[in-house]
Amino acid sequence: MKNLIIGNTSQLSYYFPDDYIKISSRNIDKKFITSQNWDRVYICFGESRKFIDDIRMHDDVNFYYTLEIINLLKNNSKSIIVYSTCELWNQVDGKIDLSMNFNFYSTPYLQSKYRLSKHIISNKSEYFNVFVLYPFNFNSTYRNEDFLFGKIFNSIINKKIIEIGNTYFYRDIIHPKFVVDKSIKAFENEIIGSGRLIFVNDFIRDIYKYFKMDYNQYIIENISKYKEYEKVKEYYYNSNICQYSYDDLLSDTILDIEKKIII
Repeated sequence: MKNLIIGNTSQLSYYFPDDYIKISSRNIDKKFITSQNWDRVYICFGESRKFIDDIRMHDDVNFYYTLEIINLLKNNSKSIIVYSTCELWNQVDGKIDLSMNFNFYSTPYLQSKYRLSKHIISNKSEYFNVFVLYPFNFNSTYRNEDFLFGKIFNSIINKKIIEIGNTYFYRDIIHPKFVVDKSIKAFENEIIGSGRLIFVNDFIRDIYKYFKMDYNQYIIENISKYKEYEKVKEYYYNSNICQYSYDDLLSDTILDIEKKIII
């Protein structure tokens, strides 16, 4: 049977196996996707521009359109993976797991993800083959410059001086490759995280150091102007073992950047 990726320009799509069928989330050929039997469908598209304060825009994509596609495919797919976000617990300090109630600083983006997650969870008999995954922060060179690491990667690839805000805090950070690996193996709702905290500024400095670039030469810290993270809580996936190491994160990130520099 076949596997389908909807959202062929999403960060995650590039890390799935090449033999998976990948289509755009725009102008979907509904006749085609409903005429096939799918082993698994991955809903990878979404409206993630958190800096746009528009409830309708986020709801239209992350709730209504996503649910429409799920409803079209749930009867001809063995299973469907849909992505929510770990940020539904972003007002927690410490470990998080699925036994805990959502606790988040409300934004249009998070409200749309909350609505979708709750709808699927609350109607499990209808969506018995739909699994909701809640990944922690992941970044790749496919991230655009509206996001912190999009700016960082562009700076390194193009030897460009940039301004950033506060990065002196801890986060559970992973890589899209790890998210995809976990997604392929998932057969239940799951939080995807490393289970460890990383000091974000150290991680950024280590990337520049690997490429023999002086952080202080290429980075202007302007904490008062740039607020990539308004609400910073140090929360992470509750795991007794490290799911994804710092060395793996650094290695996968460096490999992404090297591919772009070579090209």
